[in-house]
Amino acid sequence: MRKYLFYISCTILSACILLAATGCRSSRSFQQKPFVLVVDAGHGGNDQGAAGRRSLEKDINLKVARRVCKLIRKKCKGVEVIQTRPDDEFVTLDDRAGMANYFGADLFISIHSNSSRGWAEGTETFIHPSALGSRSERMARLIEHEYVWQGQRKSRGVKTANFAVLRNTRMPAVLTEVGFISNKQEEKFIKSKRGQKKLAHCISDAFARYRKEYP
Repeated sequence: MRKYLFYISCTILSACILLAATGCRSSRSFQQKPFVLVVDAGHGGNDQGAAGRRSLEKDINLKVARRVCKLIRKKCKGVEVIQTRPDDEFVTLDDRAGMANYFGADLFISIHSNSSRGWAEGTETFIHPSALGSRSERMARLIEHEYVWQGQRKSRGVKTANFAVLRNTRMPAVLTEVGFISNKQEEKFIKSKRGQKKLAHCISDAFARYRKEYP
């Protein structure tokens, strides 16, 4: 939470410095607001999330999220990428949604790893029930499409859920499950560098397509 507040303070300070430095520019330039994307690595700190045989969900989520942010910063111009937790720290669900709302995000992506008592497998991406037919659903379908065609993963489809980060955010929002940590084969994939790179490319490429559709 301290890092969250510190980040807000630094962002406000940076914005003030930028405003002062660009005061001589035309007012038209200030109308070109960057697209703000918030990437949320689920769980963190003392909240480890689901546990696999050799890995914890919070660690996989963070590594994939970091790769997603790096790829989007590299490939997508005019996009400001904000992470709800850049490190292994605990952030409440209210703070995750609150951060996205505070920065006026245009899109919120929450990254998680799934778990089941059975032999479940595959990816799935959630949206809020009220978001059917919206940009949230479009982003979710783009992510699942990339998982299948680029990642060669089994897709369980787009689903609805009343998750807090989907309910409390005021912009298009999705929560994507990159695979089942409870499945021995999928855990091996999602904890590997190769698997995390592939998943990150799927999510970032889906975002790039979304960005072209909704500039």
